[in-house]
Amino acid sequence: MNTAKSKHWLLHMCVCLLLLAGLPDSRAATAQAEAAVQLSVTAGIGGDYKEAGMVPVQVTVSNGGADVEGNLVVAANGGNGDDFSVGYYQPVSVAKGATKQVTITVRGDEIGPHTYVALMQGDDIVAKTSIGGRRHSPDTLFVGVLAADPDTANFLGAMPQTAFPNPVRVVPMKAEQFPAAKVQLEMIDILVLNNFALDGLNGQQVQAIRDWTASGGMLVLAGGAHYNKTAGALADLSPVEVTGVTSLATLSSLAVEKNKPLVLEKPFTVSTANLKTGSVIYAEGGVPLMAVRSLGEGKVLYVAYDLAEEPVASWSGNGRFWAEALTRAFGAALQRTDLDPMNDMWGLSEAADRIPALQLPDVKWMALFFGCYALLAGPVFFYLLRRKRKQGYMWVAVPVFAVITGAGIFSYGALQRGTGALVHQTGIIQMQGDGQARIKAVTALFVPTSGDYELEVKGGGKVWPILYRYGDEASPQAWVSMQSDRTLVQFRDVEFWSMRKVGTEQVVTDAGSFVSDLVYADGALKGTVTNKTKYALRDVAIVSGSQVQKVPELAPGSSVQVNLPFNPAQTGSTVLPYRNNRVFLPPHVDAHNPYETSREGVMINELEQGKGFQPASLMLVGWTRTPAVETDVKNRRFQADSLTLVTQPLSLKPSPDGYVVYPAGTIVPVKTGSSVKVEDQGDGYMMQAGDITLDFPIEPGEKRLKITNIYLYTWSNDNTRFDKQVYNWKTHSFDPFDKAFANNTMTGDKTPVYLSPDGTLRIRFSHGYNDYRHLGIPVISVEGKVMRP
Repeated sequence: MNTAKSKHWLLHMCVCLLLLAGLPDSRAATAQAEAAVQLSVTAGIGGDYKEAGMVPVQVTVSNGGADVEGNLVVAANGGNGDDFSVGYYQPVSVAKGATKQVTITVRGDEIGPHTYVALMQGDDIVAKTSIGGRRHSPDTLFVGVLAADPDTANFLGAMPQTAFPNPVRVVPMKAEQFPAAKVQLEMIDILVLNNFALDGLNGQQVQAIRDWTASGGMLVLAGGAHYNKTAGALADLSPVEVTGVTSLATLSSLAVEKNKPLVLEKPFTVSTANLKTGSVIYAEGGVPLMAVRSLGEGKVLYVAYDLAEEPVASWSGNGRFWAEALTRAFGAALQRTDLDPMNDMWGLSEAADRIPALQLPDVKWMALFFGCYALLAGPVFFYLLRRKRKQGYMWVAVPVFAVITGAGIFSYGALQRGTGALVHQTGIIQMQGDGQARIKAVTALFVPTSGDYELEVKGGGKVWPILYRYGDEASPQAWVSMQSDRTLVQFRDVEFWSMRKVGTEQVVTDAGSFVSDLVYADGALKGTVTNKTKYALRDVAIVSGSQVQKVPELAPGSSVQVNLPFNPAQTGSTVLPYRNNRVFLPPHVDAHNPYETSREGVMINELEQGKGFQPASLMLVGWTRTPAVETDVKNRRFQADSLTLVTQPLSLKPSPDGYVVYPAGTIVPVKTGSSVKVEDQGDGYMMQAGDITLDFPIEPGEKRLKITNIYLYTWSNDNTRFDKQVYNWKTHSFDPFDKAFANNTMTGDKTPVYLSPDGTLRIRFSHGYNDYRHLGIPVISVEGKVMRP
């Protein structure tokens, strides 16, 4: 009997083993799929990318096996092995024998030696390869070139370090590989179009160039006789209107070094043009050779000749000339570095942590509540039960009362903040006054229960998860899918009662503006400011130097009358409104310690420290509950709250008699040289003993302006007194400061000597101390009178 049972058991075991042997091995299947699917990757432009901004990663998927679908993932911020913190992904489906190309946008500072690209099905990796490429430092000037000759702009890589200290990388681009979205162009600093058929790009690519330029890009349009073909649909961005072509016998205006003259053996072909807007920075015999204009936060440079045409292309002084030309055209934008977008957003992140719905009640009310509870649960209950001779019931009454009180507290909290997720956003909107605005925001997602959560951020721009890791804890994981009009951020396996945050940067062109109709008359600013935006502002401050006019509310479409004392010659800290930023705080905020007690205090501090903020002596600052960017939590109930800070510089119009003022903060200086290493601090420069030269592009927009006075104010965080010299454009040498300025004021009769033909004031600052000293960004204001034709 036992022998029969044993045989029966062995028979069943053999059958099971045979069945298992016939089942497919999932690891073998994955290995076969990996062998069938091949991935090739090109990061950035031709394998070159910058450790800053957003980098397009182009992935080609070749499928030699069965149909496959899954997520194509760039695994960033990872260590050894397959672990990673952020996965930038796009869904992909590739049929058998097909090849598909997908572009995924990734933050440049998150690409490292262990970053890889993988095709994943669920958590299984089907195919995997390293990202490769050549990584460049954040201070590298990246120049993209669309031209008939790929070597067209190589002379930019030969600019002498004495004239342009930053490393330069020139990368030729092809139409078929050109990005179709603005965010994918972000790592490029300058885009050169020269003798290139713009109609070789599609509509999305052309629009990407437009959006990129308006968001801070530097665009160069050149081509000489081929200019119209090059500019094409972008001709309206140019500062000039091209009328034809001509030939020049000399190009003396381009020579910057006497020992490297530019000699023409035959007439040189250039395009002719009329200036539409902006200013001409180089001209020859009345023909504009270079002109520049501002466009949103970016600039457009027109060049009248073909950059690849000889003898200019191989001229030994070409690099030195372009170092000067780029500085005159683009100024401080050439020095920008953006390693980590969070460098300018930690204040917003801290403010986003302070979710109002999670704040504890006021201490006084809590003390009163628990005092009443203790009084009821103790003496009152004891007295009442003693009167009825039921003291023994205290063992039941007190616990029951405690349970009821606890349930009441919980119900009140649930009623106040709900039972779903909480979305709290803090943001800053910096209006430009022309409909464009730069937006940055941090959105905090607080979750009461564990699980997977997906946050949708609407609009284009840059979006990234803000992840924290403490000690040996496993790094949180996020999945990001960036699309043209939105970004999805997935947080998986989120712990209950925890928080996840997302940072956002956007530039929008339809934000509206606050339209000012202000003039200077009788020692005061008078006029109106009208809200032509969608933002309903409260606690508005209109600031003119040290004078502030408070406005409780400014609804969309409404106007406010302004009447403020104004003195264009005011000096000292009154021309720096951010030095007294408490004027921007709402009345309910404790002004004695706003950074510790309020979201508003942290956000004001973030505003003054952040990049792109140019404090003006005439500006508007207000608060709104409208979110800076729209968000949604997919398939979840949630309660949203937001606080947004809105700013915009205001402009002055000429008074009836022609008097006009360009307030302090309107004119931003450009560093054009230094004898020692200089560190840009945002609000100024740190430097050892030596000198630094700054150019102030006075260039009044109204060319018929007769300047009356130029006012200069200098400052230093460490109270260093810098020596100053002013460049004399007649003698081509520096004069003592006191020869040009008296009491920090230059009168109009001295401007022909100390302003260049294009309206540039050049000042050299120096100190002789052994340690590093701080030079704050000097402040200039200009007043004059518009001369009637």
